[in-house]
Formats: sequence, structure tokens, C-alpha cells
Amino acid sequence: MSDSSGPSDPGPSVDYGAPGPSHQQMMHDMAHAEFMASDPSVKQWDGRRTILIGYVLWLFLGWIGGHRLYVGRWKSALGMAAAGFVTWIMTEMLGPYLGIPMTIWWVVDAVLIPGWIRQANEANAMKRTTVETV
Repeated sequence: MSDSSGPSDPGPSVDYGAPGPSHQQMMHDMAHAEFMASDPSVKQWDGRRTILIGYVLWLFLGWIGGHRLYVGRWKSALGMAAAGFVTWIMTEMLGPYLGIPMTIWWVVDAVLIPGWIRQANEANAMKRTTVETV
């Protein structure tokens, strides 16, 4: 019997009403994991960033901070995306000279990318060695 505060034995804290993955999905995931483990040509990403990808992102997505997201600087990437959007709107309304500050920011980032990539790779290496030694 239970009183007004609830049952005396609550049992396991499992939500049986929540939908879980189907049997078919679980079998697919297991088969995929086995395939990935058995295929020597498939290499897991080790988290290292490359300067080439950094510069490609800078070139094509630099105005919205794509290169900053790549190296893990997501706060400044959001700021750059907002500034890029405002600059785009303002230059459409008032003239192209308003894009000069954003262009300077974009060019300065080109110089900073190698250092950011090195920092991101060092931080990733520290995380990997910490996880592997524990």
C-alpha cells in the first residue's frame, strides 16, 4: 500500500514510457561499430586540426567566423557572425566603406590562424593523454 506521499518502494528510476531505440536501430548500430572496427582503412578522427582547412574556412566562411569555430573559439565566432551580418546590412544601405573594419578583422585573423591551430592541437593532445593515462 502507499500513502499520500507515494509508494513505499519506488523501485528503479527508469522511465518505461520513454521511447528507446528500436531493436532494428540497435542492431544497425552494433553492425556499424563492428564494421568500423574491422576495416583498417577507416581511421577515427584524432581531433587534430590542419592549417589548410583553417584557411579554407577563413576564405569561404571567414565573414561569419567559420575558421574561429574550427579552432574552438565559438564565442568570438558568434561575435564575428553578428558583426558580419550587421556589416553586410549596413554596406547595402550606406555604402561599401563600412565594410573596411570587418575586412581588417578578417585579414588579421589570417595571421592568427596558425597559432590558434597549434593551441587547439596542443589542448587536444593534453586531453587525449589525460584520458589514456587514467
